[in-house]
Amino acid sequence: MNVSLLAGLSSGLHQYHFVDQPKSWSAARLHCRQAFTDLATVDNMADMQRLVAAAGAGYQGKVWIGLIDRSHQWLWSLADRSFYGEKGWDFRRWMSGQPDLRRTHRQLCATVKGGRWYDYPCNKSHTFVCYNGTNTTDLTTISIQRYFFVNDSKSWWDAQAHCRRHHTDLASVRNETENSLIQQVVPSGQRAAIGLHRRTWDRWSDGTSSTFSHWADGHPQAVGPNCVASVIEGVHRGTWTENSCGSQFPFMCHNNKKQLFNIKLTALKPTVDLNQPDVTDAVLNLVISFLRPFNRLDQIIVEEEIVTKTNISVFQIEVGMKERGITRGFKTVWIKKLRENIFHRKDGRGN
Repeated sequence: MNVSLLAGLSSGLHQYHFVDQPKSWSAARLHCRQAFTDLATVDNMADMQRLVAAAGAGYQGKVWIGLIDRSHQWLWSLADRSFYGEKGWDFRRWMSGQPDLRRTHRQLCATVKGGRWYDYPCNKSHTFVCYNGTNTTDLTTISIQRYFFVNDSKSWWDAQAHCRRHHTDLASVRNETENSLIQQVVPSGQRAAIGLHRRTWDRWSDGTSSTFSHWADGHPQAVGPNCVASVIEGVHRGTWTENSCGSQFPFMCHNNKKQLFNIKLTALKPTVDLNQPDVTDAVLNLVISFLRPFNRLDQIIVEEEIVTKTNISVFQIEVGMKERGITRGFKTVWIKKLRENIFHRKDGRGN
């Protein structure tokens, strides 16, 4: 029909809401979930700048955001919980002062040396211990023959792949007996990786993955508080610190991220009358065909190349989308100029 549409899904923005009521992290989260969506999620520096701005110029201090580190969530590579019995999953033998790595490392893993455990960045290469056997809770079947020391330094992930390919998995340690057996297969003085690992600061309160961070210098520490507040003051403005989750701070909530769909119309031939009924019907179908793949749109912006006074309406687009199975909530907005025709054409000079 000699008409084309330029359409694109823009990156949305979190809407932040500052609540100047000191609460614990958990109480702040409850408030945000009741009044908005959740405690604030921050995906990039632009979000961070807007969060700081939402606090306003008059506030100086800290505000809770939605990041939390569940430090107890160390996991075993061999993930079948039935293998561990009642207490085996939580067995630990950390060296005094361990784990001690700063939690700026996204992934932490464990090595064993002399029967004591040490944390290390998972991307660092170490020798390792594999386990070979059936997933059984019968601890009497465990013997030194089930453990294999591999004298080849690999990252934790590569060691895991090796053990799963040639044995069962990286070694799990369910009790003191198994810890002693592994100590026997690892050469004296060497540190070898086992199957224990964890991710740090990996989830926001709303369940989304955490990939962006903006820590203040010296933070986060290896151990300590697990809830994150953003500093809204001075030279550290916007940076993050970990704090006791019971501390009382004002907080920042957010609403769901908006997705905005922008549509522009261009006539490929100057003779096309964009206001003929058959053309407007075709344009309506074209608009809907562009939007059909997107099952969740918060707002559709139809820009000024499609302007309205009488014919194609917001209602038509919304009904047409719903007839085609796009039923989730959205709002259509016209960016319009008051002209006699629904459509206007740019001339060859771009005017």
